Amino acid sequence: MLRLKKIFKMIFQIFLRSEFFNKKKFPNKRAKNTAGFAKILAYATIALCLSISSKLMAAENISEKYLEDLKEIESYLNNIKTLTANFTQQTSSNSSVKGKFYLSRPGKMRIEYINQPQIIIAVNGAILSYYDIELDEISRLSTNSTPASLLTRPNISFDAKDVEVKNISKKNGQIRISLMKKNRKEAGEFSLIFEMKPLKFIKMEVKNDLDQIIEVTLADIELGKPISDSIFVLKKSGN
Repeated sequence: MLRLKKIFKMIFQIFLRSEFFNKKKFPNKRAKNTAGFAKILAYATIALCLSISSKLMAAENISEKYLEDLKEIESYLNNIKTLTANFTQQTSSNSSVKGKFYLSRPGKMRIEYINQPQIIIAVNGAILSYYDIELDEISRLSTNSTPASLLTRPNISFDAKDVEVKNISKKNGQIRISLMKKNRKEAGEFSLIFEMKPLKFIKMEVKNDLDQIIEVTLADIELGKPISDSIFVLKKSGN
């Protein structure tokens, strides 16, 4: 059980957190050859600019190629007011759990695991809560930098200034859109998968920087079903 909880905590951090920073310390030494250093710095800067430029152009080309698909999916997601579904979550280690998924737009989402260990993750506005029912402990953090927060936004747009479309692919009647948070790439790559005809949201995936993958497959999807706001407010059992 303890090992499972550690795995869930890792999944929670990978799937919904992105506030990890690697701070490097640089030695303060006088350069022996400032001219040589300046030349190296100039070459490095040019190379970096060319690299960034090529990546931006590639991302723009991807978005342009699938522009009609992106606009259709944006419209589909923005027209969702509520969504409820059962889900199955699988990881790269082949562990599998089941649960319930609730989305109430804008601003609210709930992921409730029904297997052991019992965990609830809820988004309510700018706050994300992680509730370990057995330990009766709640952790909270901001949702501003989390990739999953895209689904709870009042206006979902793949052109948002903090969203980067990494890849789009079509296969077997499905379309996959892979995204990253700009300047928060340590949060991992977040993918949305849809059936195309008719358009239907069926799966989410997250891949971290170690290429570990978490798949959340939706089933028994219901749209427009009333959802009480109270389920997105997590409290300890004694409160």
